[in-house]
Amino acid sequence: MDKNIRVLILEDCVSDADLMEFELMEAGVQFISKRTTNENEFLRALEEFSPDLIICDYELPQYSGALALGEAKKRFPDVPFILVTDALNEEPEKIGKILAVGASDYVLKDHLDQLVPAIRGALG
Repeated sequence: MDKNIRVLILEDCVSDADLMEFELMEAGVQFISKRTTNENEFLRALEEFSPDLIICDYELPQYSGALALGEAKKRFPDVPFILVTDALNEEPEKIGKILAVGASDYVLKDHLDQLVPAIRGALG
């Protein structure tokens, strides 16, 4: 990860998005990020921002990580998609299905220290 990677973040909680970016900065990852909080912003950013990586909250007020993954894979099938969730204990089978249909990895929100290793693995 020597060049600036373009990271599209779909997260409705500003403090969670701040923490994600903090983890990237702390690890010395060079990146440019675009934050979105809802479906319309996300779909627009997919086209206008052309991400190298997508980090997405599993559950949003009126959208979901599963729907976002579907849209991302239609437009950019090779772009890694990392799911960030605090809902694993409640719905592990749903996250398993999302991984099976194309998400690169998932990270629990209370273990964001695992975000950069997940990104490095996804970007290879």
